Amino acid sequence: MRNTLRLVVLSLLLITSLTGCVEPKSIEDLGIINTRGVDIIEDDKIETTLVIYKFDSQNQELSSLVFGEGKTIKGARQNANYKTSFQLTPGQIRFELFGKETAEKGLLSFVDTQIRDARVSDTMYLAISETTAKDVITQGHEGAAVQIGKYLFELIEQNVEDNIIPRVTLQDFLHIYYDYGHDPYLPVLSTVTKSPTLSAIALFQDDKYVGQVPLKNALLINVFNKSIENASLEVQLPMQPFKKYMKSERQDENDEDTAHALMKILRGNSKTKLTNLQNMQFQTEVTFNVTMLELSEEIDLKNPKVKEIFEKEVEKNFKKQYEQLFKKLQEFNSDPFGYGTIYRINKPGGKLTDAEWHNKFPDINVDFKIEFILKGHGTTP
Repeated sequence: MRNTLRLVVLSLLLITSLTGCVEPKSIEDLGIINTRGVDIIEDDKIETTLVIYKFDSQNQELSSLVFGEGKTIKGARQNANYKTSFQLTPGQIRFELFGKETAEKGLLSFVDTQIRDARVSDTMYLAISETTAKDVITQGHEGAAVQIGKYLFELIEQNVEDNIIPRVTLQDFLHIYYDYGHDPYLPVLSTVTKSPTLSAIALFQDDKYVGQVPLKNALLINVFNKSIENASLEVQLPMQPFKKYMKSERQDENDEDTAHALMKILRGNSKTKLTNLQNMQFQTEVTFNVTMLELSEEIDLKNPKVKEIFEKEVEKNFKKQYEQLFKKLQEFNSDPFGYGTIYRINKPGGKLTDAEWHNKFPDINVDFKIEFILKGHGTTP
């Protein structure tokens, strides 16, 4: 990482020196902003918490925090510059965290400004703090064994790669925002433990934070936006439907009411269609091909009848989860599934404003059809 960062910075310095527009700077004179926290404070000022990397003359990479205030993001960075002996540059921001109060007021002015800055990567990750961005970053800086900027970026990236949470970069957020009939979402970080942790999924109405749902719902949202592979899936099932298929001695010994199954998703995807335009009725089909990893009770899944019961019980479980999640989304009047986009495509004229959709969304009806196909099985444990 250090060598890559040095190469990028040195390339930038070479370009600017050749143009003759800017006096070239030594890399030791620069503070590379890696992570930025954004909070709204009194008088509608912006407070930024910057995690910066600094190279010393011994080629060592050091990490520190710098704080700045201003009426704009750039103004806050300039204010932070007054507190350092080196020039701050935003060319390597990989993660931006917004305080909850800031998100409630709206993020468009912040993210739109960033996408227009050629020095800011449109692939940087975005997230929301359960409290303030400053709290998460400063507490993490004090308690983490690794550099907090690196830790936060890798925390998000690893969970995105594992399909635990949806990927939302600067570009993704704006793409969803400008897709009329579709609301953005972001991961939420908290400091319940010493290190920042993922705690929920934030829901938005347009660019404003309106509420959150538990982290376990992230997969349900994620499968609406992409095909899922190699993700873990855990579900709790009632034991009663399986007891008559167990050996008689096991029936007497087993007094558990539920069983816990841990599966691996080989492939998961969804398909939604508008079934009745006038009555705004939709049908969403979600299909999961899975293999069993672990089962807390001895259930013989080699038996075709037991396997069928297992699949039906999982389907009922996830249908209920989707229905409960969808009810919560309608209460928040936030549509991360993008039903409004499907409605707009099928609507005569193909036009729909976000305001129009938010007026309709609480009244739409969705029939969730879930299909679970168990590919790998056996008697477990």
